[in-house]
Amino acid sequence: MISGSFGNAGELFFPLDLISIDAESIIVDGLLDTGFTTGWLAVNIQDAESLGWLVMEFSRSMQTVRGEEFFDLYEGKVVIDRREFIIPVHASEGIPEVLLGLQWLRRKRLVVDFPTGELTLG
Repeated sequence: MISGSFGNAGELFFPLDLISIDAESIIVDGLLDTGFTTGWLAVNIQDAESLGWLVMEFSRSMQTVRGEEFFDLYEGKVVIDRREFIIPVHASEGIPEVLLGLQWLRRKRLVVDFPTGELTLG
């Protein structure tokens, strides 16, 4: 189980490691995006390229709040809660922060308790 943190507007952030093709680890805070229902992780395309992740598919169409957009799909490696996952990662320009999709909630239990400040995923 990992502890998260609340953003200024109540956003839900969880730490995770992005693992490069050279096995280097970069620790980031991922924002749980409740509107990202079909995916695991979304990053800026520069991040996916700098990590050396392999492209699985180019220009996959997806409906977003901004309308239809196209994402390249990478094979990414992440560590969450000390466990390594190889997952499809959506990458595009203009993604300002690492986004965690709701697919994580199919594997992990989310506890959000604003009054006590408890935020866990595990």
